[in-house]
Amino acid sequence: MKALLFDLDGTLTRGGGGGGRALAQALHTRPQATEELRKMRLDGMTDRSIARIVLAAEGDQSIALEERLKHVGENEIDTVLARYLDALAVECAANPYFPQPGIVELLPRLRDRSLLGLCTGNVARGAEIKLTSAGLWNYWRFGGYGSDAEPRAEIVRIAWKRAREHGATEALVIGDTPRDILAAHEAGLPACGVATGRWTVHDLAEHGAELVIANFGDTATAERLLLGP
Repeated sequence: MKALLFDLDGTLTRGGGGGGRALAQALHTRPQATEELRKMRLDGMTDRSIARIVLAAEGDQSIALEERLKHVGENEIDTVLARYLDALAVECAANPYFPQPGIVELLPRLRDRSLLGLCTGNVARGAEIKLTSAGLWNYWRFGGYGSDAEPRAEIVRIAWKRAREHGATEALVIGDTPRDILAAHEAGLPACGVATGRWTVHDLAEHGAELVIANFGDTATAERLLLGP
């Protein structure tokens, strides 16, 4: 049985910046962290790594960033992410996420012939909030989440381990950023790039994706390519 391990933001959904706004609200009393967040491109990053980087911006600027990152406390990250989740629930109630074109038609067809799992840098509760708002939460048998690990490749490994526990014998990671592709390869899995985010088909192919598709609009073609022969 093949496991299809889907990224969330930009791959399954379109959000309009709700996650970024929620994190900014969680950091509103921390101006240096908020300013650092404004500079960042969050595509393909994990929630814990984003929180670590913005919190490190508050440290002693005479100390190298790599050292400041090491000294950000796990409890401090947990506190920021708890505030973020509260803000995200409010944000998604007012401004829900939307499925990418074709994904609502595609997921039931894939579920009948594969094991569907998440492989996302979102913490598990954040993934649930976002996908529930988009009407996509009930498709997933398991997942690897940003609450399981901070490095993206480790999240892939955890998702693959859980897929095997459900009977998977092979897997494909599906994401819209080069980070998804690189993490899949670091974890020893093939990747499918989907150009539904900032990155083009050409960009994703250049980063080594074994398979690249433009979008999920042609449901039959997407199903055939993702499931293989």
